[in-house]
Amino acid sequence: MILKEFSKYLQNNKEENSVILLNNWLIERLNSPSLNKVDIILKTELYYAKNNSGKTLIIAKSETGRNLMNALYNFSLSFEQYKLAKFLHDKKSSDFKHD
Repeated sequence: MILKEFSKYLQNNKEENSVILLNNWLIERLNSPSLNKVDIILKTELYYAKNNSGKTLIIAKSETGRNLMNALYNFSLSFEQYKLAKFLHDKKSSDFKHD
């Protein structure tokens, strides 16, 4: 259910880096009112800290939260690999030759 919601977010923002999108998505969800079970779970398992320069850190509250973060991070990396594979599938070897 959480991966499905994150997947929709990734598909709507294909041009950006998936790991950065993960951070943005989590911050948006943690800052907004809980609208569904995904928001409730995220707020139960995760919180974020922000330093003076505006950088954020997502922190797991428990082992379950760490597993959730790990799954989301691995999913975002696999989406990056998928985008690269799709890009390379349409290319020919001659597209990469240097003179």
